[in-house]
Amino acid sequence: MTVEVILAAFVGLVTGALLALWLDSQTLVRRVQDANAEKSKAHADLQKFQIRHRALEQEVQAVKMASQTAVQDTTQFEATIARQLAEIEASRDQLQTTIQTNEALRENLLEAQDRLEELEGLSLMAEEKLAASEAEHNRLVGDFQLVEAEIALLEAKVAQANDAGQQAQDCIAALEQKVAAAEVQFSAIEAEKDLALTQLQEAELTAAEQNARIATLEKQLQEAEAVRQELTAAQEKLHTADKHIQTLQDNVEDAHTMMQYSGKNELQLIRGIGPAYARRLNEFGINSFSELAKCEAQQIATIIKKKNWQVADIQDWIDEAKALAARLGSDA
Repeated sequence: MTVEVILAAFVGLVTGALLALWLDSQTLVRRVQDANAEKSKAHADLQKFQIRHRALEQEVQAVKMASQTAVQDTTQFEATIARQLAEIEASRDQLQTTIQTNEALRENLLEAQDRLEELEGLSLMAEEKLAASEAEHNRLVGDFQLVEAEIALLEAKVAQANDAGQQAQDCIAALEQKVAAAEVQFSAIEAEKDLALTQLQEAELTAAEQNARIATLEKQLQEAEAVRQELTAAQEKLHTADKHIQTLQDNVEDAHTMMQYSGKNELQLIRGIGPAYARRLNEFGINSFSELAKCEAQQIATIIKKKNWQVADIQDWIDEAKALAARLGSDA
C-alpha cells in the first residue's frame, strides 16, 4: 500500500514536471516566434531606413551641388560688381574733375558777365553821349539857320539902307566869325559822334565774343550734366546688383538650411521643437512646415500637451514654419 502511494506520488510529480516543462516549451516557442517576428520587422525597418538614408544622401548631394553652383555664381557676380565699382570710381573721379572744371568755367562765366555788364554800361554811356551830341548838333543847326536868317535880314536891310553899309559889313563879319566857330564846333561834335559809334561797334563785338564764350560754357555744363546722369545710372545698376547679391545669399542660406535638414525630422529645424514634440505632432498628421503653419496655437498646445510651466512659444513656431515654407518653396 505504501509503495503504491509512493509510486502514485512519484508518477504525479513526474507528470506535473513534464506538464510544466511542456508549458515552458510552449511559452519558449511563442517567445521565439515573437522574437523572429520582431527580427523580421526590424530587418524590414532597417531596409526602409537604408532606402530613406540613400535618398537623403542623394538629396544632400544635390543640395551640395546647388550650393557649389550658387557659390560660383556669387563669386562671378562679386567679380562683376568689383569691376563695376571700379568703373563707378573712375566715373566719380571724372565727374569730380568735370565739377572742378565747371566751377572754373562758372567763375570765368561770372567774370565774362561782369565784363559784359561793364561793356553794356560803356555802351549806354556812348549812346547817351551820342544822343547828347545829336542834340547839340540839332541845336547848332538851329543856330546856324537862325544866323542865316539874320544874314538874310541884314542883307535886306543893306539893300534898303546903303548908308548903313559899313555897320552892316561889321555885323556880317561878326556873324561870319560866329558861323565859322559854329562850323568848327559842329566838326568836333561829328568827330565825337564817330568815336562814339566806333566804341559802340567794339562793345557789340566784345558782347558777341562773350555770348559765344557763354554758349561754350553752357555746352560744357550740359556735358557735365550728362556725366552726372551716367553716374546716377551706374548707381542704380549698383543698387540692382546689391539686390541680386542679397538674393544669392538667401539662396545659399536656403541650401545650408536644406543641408542641415538632412537626416532630421523636418519640424526639428524650428527652434524649440525637439524630437518629443516633433513625434507628437507627427502622430496627429503634422509632418511639414506648411501643415504646421496652417494650425492654431491653441490646437498645437493641446496636441503637445503643453503645461503652464513650460516656456514653449507656439506662435513663434507657427510664424517660423510659415517663413520656412515660403523660403524653401517645397511641400513643407
